Amino acid sequence: MSSADETLTIEMIRWTFAVDPAHRGEIETYLLDQGLEVLVRGEETMVATWDEPEGSIEEVIEGMWAIAGSPFEVTHEEFHRANLLLYDADEETKAVA
Repeated sequence: MSSADETLTIEMIRWTFAVDPAHRGEIETYLLDQGLEVLVRGEETMVATWDEPEGSIEEVIEGMWAIAGSPFEVTHEEFHRANLLLYDADEETKAVA
C-alpha cells in the first residue's frame, strides 16, 4: 500500500458474509442499529454497506460474532474517494475534494 492510500479516508465499507439463518434476523437488526444498510440474499448470505463509517469497525464485527455465538468469515472491502469532479455545461470544470 502506498503512502497516498494510507491517507485517504474511507468513504464506504462493504461486508459480505454467510450466517446461520437462526441468527440472521438478530444480526440484521444489530447492523441496522449501527447505521449499516443490509441486503439479505437467500437464507445465509448478507451484504452490509456502511457509508462514512465512524467508530470501531472491529467492535461491530465482534458484536456480530457475539450474536452468532462464534466467529465467521467476513469479506471486507473499503472504498475511498480520491477525487470528485463536477462538470457543469454553463461553467468551467470544477474540482471538488
